[in-house]
Amino acid sequence: MIYHKNLNKIIFIGCVFIFATIYLMSAIGNYGYAYAQGKPDFIATLTGKEVVPPVETAGTGIANFEVLDNSVNYQINVLDAGRITSIQIHNGTMGTNGDVIVTLFKSKDNGTNLIENMSKISDISLTTQQRSSSFSASGNFNVSDLTGSLAGKTINDLVLVMQSDETYVNVHSEDHPEGELRGQILENEG
Repeated sequence: MIYHKNLNKIIFIGCVFIFATIYLMSAIGNYGYAYAQGKPDFIATLTGKEVVPPVETAGTGIANFEVLDNSVNYQINVLDAGRITSIQIHNGTMGTNGDVIVTLFKSKDNGTNLIENMSKISDISLTTQQRSSSFSASGNFNVSDLTGSLAGKTINDLVLVMQSDETYVNVHSEDHPEGELRGQILENEG
């Protein structure tokens, strides 16, 4: 009977060891898979309600960011906003205003000549209709484009600030020079 109890303990301990090993190997495999997938992606949903202080606007938008090793690709789409003068990433938590750390778009002559092709912007399109307008810009930026508190820092430093929910996109317009649309940059889960 004592031999039988000891055998059950040995089998139980062996099973626990086997399951723990499988779990550990699975976790290591998932880490390797996640690491192989590359850097995280980020997204910001742009509204007037997020601007500090909030503004009344029919405008909405979305900004997507894909982090690469030494640069960040972005795609920004805005609908029904006023004439856009600049789009920037700021350092700041939700509900607070902060310094500019990257300028993604800046118009020439404060909006009168809407499109100034900055070297980092690869595609800009503008459509104006009777009561609505749309704006789309895509491009990339690298460490040389970082300003403010991130000047001289790396893309990894930017990613850490973005993962801490301490960055936001601000869309400035002629009607709202301090910002018509804003959205906190969050890690894209899906």
